[in-house]
Amino acid sequence: MEKKNIDDQQRARFWQRHVAECRKSGLSFAEYARRHDLKDGAFGYWRKKLSESSQQKPAFVELKVPAQKTNGIEIVIGDHMRISVGSDFDEATLKKLVGILRSL
Repeated sequence: MEKKNIDDQQRARFWQRHVAECRKSGLSFAEYARRHDLKDGAFGYWRKKLSESSQQKPAFVELKVPAQKTNGIEIVIGDHMRISVGSDFDEATLKKLVGILRSL
């Protein structure tokens, strides 16, 4: 990795830490910046940049598949995960998948 990328990552982590600490502190952004000797302009820039990057669109999109009649099973985990397993599933693969999901 080249030095510039390392510096950019360190800079981003620095500002992420300050933005998070400011939100926890209950102080206004201006007061937090003053107490921590941070430039208002830079603090505002990074607050906006980090806010925009946290609002990126999810990497997964819903895929609608026509319903099929099978004798399989469906596993629902919370509101966001649904796994359908057909009657001809591979038991070893399903065990591996369940193990991975438990570790999340």
